[in-house]
Amino acid sequence: MEDKLIISILVNNCSGVLLRIAGLFSRRVFNISSIAASETEDSKFTRITIVTVANKDEFRQIQKQLLKLEDVKKVILLTQENSTAIELLLMKVNADESTRPSVLNTIVKYGARVRDIGSTTMTVELTGFPLDIDKFVADMSVHGIAELARTGITALERGDNTIKLSEF
Repeated sequence: MEDKLIISILVNNCSGVLLRIAGLFSRRVFNISSIAASETEDSKFTRITIVTVANKDEFRQIQKQLLKLEDVKKVILLTQENSTAIELLLMKVNADESTRPSVLNTIVKYGARVRDIGSTTMTVELTGFPLDIDKFVADMSVHGIAELARTGITALERGDNTIKLSEF
């Protein structure tokens, strides 16, 4: 059975590493649903979070292939039970003077924040679980979505475990 997997990868912070990782997924014919990358608290390393659809055996294959790449230091599978995952949404929604009150009601209902107000649109920010983001998008679509951008999932393991490397 295939599941949506969240893979957290710690890599050396160097040019081309993201391309090599994406290329590995492409060569193995695994689709990347979302990818997020950023420097860690130690500027020598980058954390890459990839969401893909695969089963556990395929994850083990992906993990082995990733660990063969020189700049990959650690690969862990994050599950719903062992991680906190969140996503950022920026959305520009149609909101003229007559529809603003109902748009604001939806914004308040989800705990979103207004980032900008134009004459006919409103730019809104929401962070949360991907399913909550999906529900918010669906509720806002009745007003007319002019534009939206999502970061994809970023996640950390729950508890005291970290992806840090003590030997580096």
